[in-house]
Amino acid sequence: MNPLCKTAAWLGCTLLVAHAWAHGVPMPQHGGLVDDAGLVAVEMVPGKGAVDLYLTDDDAPVDAHNVKGVLTVTNPDGKQEASIASVSGNQLRAKGVTVKPGAKVTTLLTMADGTTKVSARFKVK
Repeated sequence: MNPLCKTAAWLGCTLLVAHAWAHGVPMPQHGGLVDDAGLVAVEMVPGKGAVDLYLTDDDAPVDAHNVKGVLTVTNPDGKQEASIASVSGNQLRAKGVTVKPGAKVTTLLTMADGTTKVSARFKVK
């Protein structure tokens, strides 16, 4: 292989790697924790007696209408579960749960098509 071909191949690989690095976990838009769940990114924002979730794809809101699911909070002192329902726009909410420091939070969402499942996991510091 001549040196020009080697250089071109090396540059091509470098550009592919740089492109992959550019698509990391998105930045939180609501002050929460973000997990890239594959199909969408899920941002978890714990509140008083509830947890809000926001769905995005490449930092653009994803409509959460008809998205349902279950949120499980494993606090250091016990486990809680709550149903997740859409609120408006890209926002979902699970009521009746408290997230404490050291908690592990998991979500299992069923997307609007009724069959696609998305799972996200969070560790609260």
